[in-house]
Amino acid sequence: MRILLVTWTDQFLAKLQILNPELEYCAIVVDEVEPAKKILEQVGLSKELLYPFYELKECVKNFYYDYIVCLENYWDATALSTKLNEYEVQNNKILNVAPNVINNFLLERSLRYFKEHVAEFDMFATGISYVEAGLDVTRFKHKLFNFGRGSQDLYYNFKVAKFALSCGGGHNKFCYALIGLAPYTFHYDQTKTHNPLNHCRLWQYLIAFNDLHNFYAPIEDCKKIFRTEYLNAKLHLEPFDINNPYMTPKVTQRFMTPQNRLEARKTIDAWNKKYFLETRAENIKILDDYLTLCEENNILPIMFLPPMTKGYEKYFSRQILNEFYYLIEQACQKHSSAIFIDGWKLQGLTDTDFHDVDHLNHLGATKFSSFLNDFIESL
Repeated sequence: MRILLVTWTDQFLAKLQILNPELEYCAIVVDEVEPAKKILEQVGLSKELLYPFYELKECVKNFYYDYIVCLENYWDATALSTKLNEYEVQNNKILNVAPNVINNFLLERSLRYFKEHVAEFDMFATGISYVEAGLDVTRFKHKLFNFGRGSQDLYYNFKVAKFALSCGGGHNKFCYALIGLAPYTFHYDQTKTHNPLNHCRLWQYLIAFNDLHNFYAPIEDCKKIFRTEYLNAKLHLEPFDINNPYMTPKVTQRFMTPQNRLEARKTIDAWNKKYFLETRAENIKILDDYLTLCEENNILPIMFLPPMTKGYEKYFSRQILNEFYYLIEQACQKHSSAIFIDGWKLQGLTDTDFHDVDHLNHLGATKFSSFLNDFIESL
């Protein structure tokens, strides 16, 4: 496979060491060429491959490549992809890889920890970033493992749930499954979006499940990017914080900034535009299978929509929201044990409980988790 590599010179050697040494490079574009030359010599690559960032456009136009691999800091992914789009590079030719994200967001580590400590937990939660940020496991009387994480769609949440139940060896003692949803859940597929940040997070599912679902690049191509040793590497389990299993900077008492408020409508509009009929049909089936799995294992499924700001609620698409409620009602009618909690109707939350337009901060997570705990204890 022939690639055009775009990266920063900072930690260049460490970045190259996660890549398959058999990759063929047509060019390597970096910010600082001279220090990069010494590093290429160490790994046996020609320094003639190097080009500075200001020649990225020429490299894109003049070289043949199967993919452009952007090996960058997590937050630079969008900027690089946007620039490549300006040079008329199609999204299906861009692969975003952020080593710190793969390590810090590594799902495999959490799955392994859960399997080794499964006897300690009474329930588990799955969901997207709203669940990751919005649950404080210390507020629950039943011990909870939170599998929620940024960008994680319903397809991967269901895979996580099936893994969790498989850990019990057929003798599951879980009482509840907390199934966190978003108003756009039925239209969202992490692997179909062209969000570079989603793609940076996507590689953890290659490592954990050998599965990239509907991703545009064939899985065999994607696996060729990385060293086999890197895909099979195991991070240490300890220390492990079950309230922060992904070792990410926790949203503590962060509050919404003026920029958050200014970007609110942009954030909402972006989600309003995600509407894929095939994804909708697939996700309806996945939720049905998820609820059936809970029923078969005598687990009470508690679906919930996490709280969001009044601004988000006001401007989110009524069409998509009404369809969401309709599909949830249909699911509850089919599965009599299923419960749905609408966090948008929860009283007592204000903007100070959020760190942006749609994510709770720790103050809000404490309130919402206490509410969920009280509800569960009342059952």
